[in-house]
Amino acid sequence: MSFNPIPEIHSIKENNIDIWLCQSDSQQSKLDYFYSILCNEEKKRADRFKFDEHKNRFIVFHGFLRDVLAKYLTLDAKDIQYIKGEKGKPYLSNSESPSLQFNLSHTRDVAILAITKKGEVGVDIESIDRKTDWQGIVKRFFTVQEQRALFALEKEEQRQAFYELWTRKEAYMKVLGTGLSLSPTEFTLSVPPEKPALIDHHCEKYQTEKLIHFEQLVLPDQLNNFSATIASEFPTQRLNYYHY
Repeated sequence: MSFNPIPEIHSIKENNIDIWLCQSDSQQSKLDYFYSILCNEEKKRADRFKFDEHKNRFIVFHGFLRDVLAKYLTLDAKDIQYIKGEKGKPYLSNSESPSLQFNLSHTRDVAILAITKKGEVGVDIESIDRKTDWQGIVKRFFTVQEQRALFALEKEEQRQAFYELWTRKEAYMKVLGTGLSLSPTEFTLSVPPEKPALIDHHCEKYQTEKLIHFEQLVLPDQLNNFSATIASEFPTQRLNYYHY
């Protein structure tokens, strides 16, 4: 997958989604710049981290988000303002915002950002190398149908399929704006190698009549140990990739 260089000023077509990829950078000049454009609340959150590694990632990823959004809004990055939805999902509050929707996900030293102006969007990225009891997570947070499909795969395929499915579930919860108030066991998704799709949504509290569209993202070769999925309220005409 080819990621394009950063454009100076950016616009987006109605049915397109722009995908931005950022990797953490400890270069002091960049950290100083990113820190300078954070709001006071973000600076306080950054300063509460105990370890520099975690603090720097927070600064870079939230500065990256502001810097990219500023390209669409033609604002200074430090003037970007957010409001939170009922379940904590952030939205732009700037009056200059051309109905932009965005969603940010990060893991380890990689962040991915999705931007569109058509409707709600959710994105998730996970490192498949992380040490975790993924079998335990499957049994606790996946539906019976998902468990059966996953464990029916060849053993050497199951771990990869788990992370791909997990990013699908996270992206689905994020596009609906529910966060973890919607349990991952309250909806069933297709299991890799099947293409991502919603099979059943059986949560009475969060009912949705909208058809959610999914796409497993193809990341650059150097990130082949990561998995990412995007979910949107609309069929995507084109995904545009940019490497920050």
